[in-house]
Amino acid sequence: MIHFDIANMQVELDELQQKTNVADFWSNTEISTPILSKMKAIQNKLDKYNKIETELSNIESLNDLLITEYDKDLANELIENTKNLEKDIEKLEIQTLLSGKYDKNNAILTLHPGARRHRVSGLGRNVI
Repeated sequence: MIHFDIANMQVELDELQQKTNVADFWSNTEISTPILSKMKAIQNKLDKYNKIETELSNIESLNDLLITEYDKDLANELIENTKNLEKDIEKLEIQTLLSGKYDKNNAILTLHPGARRHRVSGLGRNVI
């Protein structure tokens, strides 16, 4: 299963946008609310992807410029932009991995001390 298929996401967004053009769409909140929520989620993912793609293109251009003519300030900017891009990609990767049917729901985490109670009891207090 491909979690981040841009082409299919765009097709799905277009299909959902067509549903919003139906005459009674806006009068029925039971139908409109989930569709609008899904549209917003898809659009957010597409926006993040497009931002990363643009930043990658900028980094490639900056790298080409540095190959042609080295400049220390540009090199530092390239390094900083690359680090920021890496962080953005990691965030997007985690969001993509946690984009299943139930991943948007909350979870309850319970820690049990087990046999070595005296060693992990502090951990339980810190988490709570």
